[in-house]
Amino acid sequence: MTTEAVGHPLTYVRQQRGWSIEKLAHHLNLAARRRGLRIAADRSRIYRWEHRRVGTPSDLYQELLADVLGIDSTRSGTVAWPWWLPAYDRPFPFSPAGARAAHTELLVDLNQPDRRTFLVLAAGSLVGMATEWARVEPERLAGALAGQRVDDSLLTWLESSVGRLPGLANASPQQCADLLGAAMRVAINLLDSARYNEPTGRRLRTVLAQAAQSAAWLHFDQGRHASAQHHWRTALHSAHSADDRDLGAGVLSDLAYSATWLGHPGEAVDILAHARTRTRHATARSLLDVRRARALAVLKDDVGTARALKDAEHQLDRGRTQSAPTWVSWMSSADLAVDAGRCWLDLDDPRQATAALEEGLNLLVPARKRTRAIMLTYRAHAALASHDIDAATADTRTALDTALGTGASRCLDLVLSTLRESLEPHRGCAAVRDLRSYAHQRLMAVRA
Repeated sequence: MTTEAVGHPLTYVRQQRGWSIEKLAHHLNLAARRRGLRIAADRSRIYRWEHRRVGTPSDLYQELLADVLGIDSTRSGTVAWPWWLPAYDRPFPFSPAGARAAHTELLVDLNQPDRRTFLVLAAGSLVGMATEWARVEPERLAGALAGQRVDDSLLTWLESSVGRLPGLANASPQQCADLLGAAMRVAINLLDSARYNEPTGRRLRTVLAQAAQSAAWLHFDQGRHASAQHHWRTALHSAHSADDRDLGAGVLSDLAYSATWLGHPGEAVDILAHARTRTRHATARSLLDVRRARALAVLKDDVGTARALKDAEHQLDRGRTQSAPTWVSWMSSADLAVDAGRCWLDLDDPRQATAALEEGLNLLVPARKRTRAIMLTYRAHAALASHDIDAATADTRTALDTALGTGASRCLDLVLSTLRESLEPHRGCAAVRDLRSYAHQRLMAVRA
């Protein structure tokens, strides 16, 4: 699937609003009149715009389009046509132009961190992006550009810094996000304006991919899914142009995980199938396999889930004899156990779920607070499924305290949904009443 094959973004935007070409022309003419202008927007002009190789709107027409579509003119003036249009069900092509579009989109997102108005990628197009990534060979984007030659000591420092920053995510997520943002700006500016040879260009793109991938998880944890996808998209393009197939597969596995989380497990399975075709390192394959298991469990495929978990364990064992890439070096038996526990919960097997989660909690290092909060919440669900209300409330209480310490809204929302929904049928129990009162006091104290 190529970007051109699915139609122009402006066509998509029109169809979403139920507008014909003539209707859009009418709105453009009205917008011009409001500004005291006379233009000649008609069917033939818009038709040319929707055939990208034929025509591009002038700056004035793009301003009018932004006005008609209710889009901030800052975005239309910063991001190249047609990428500023709100048609994010379509991926950027894996080409130099597509990589530049991803860079520009990310810079806009960094400049406007609180914008939540744009659409996330539709699940089906995530599969299309994975297909394209697996099919297209990286283009050599390196070459001398205007500006100074990249200094090797600066690049080495940047690589080292980006490698260490994810360690700040648990203790100081906002500081981590700020530093990752600064690193991404530096990398993009160097790529756009400095002079460098091909190996240096690959290193720069790898740094950008790693920083964008780490930042995506911070946004995902805060429930900012569109922003997370912008970062993952940039990470995927950067890893692809750096010819780092394992890193690209890892980014696709992140997108698959988010697809499962957002209720699209079928698309996640398809994405992971494409990602695995290019994955080289055993630990990277283990991560893809465990996320495939998560999606299959949601789909109630018990046989496929068990097979994927077995594959993940086998690949993780193989990976211990190799030096894992930095981006997946955190993958451990504890992570495999927590995902296995969630799988067994989805497959209505609380006994196996509890065993896996207890194993994971025993193996998990203390610094992994977000993962611990999620594990405890899953174990509370398993206890509820086994009709052990006291154990469920105890785990939920500890999960609440842990989640509040992380600052990650995704973790806190998961705990609170357990309290408000899963424990709701047992609200008459003294333990549940006490937990509700405790949670209210804790949340009030935090908000104060």
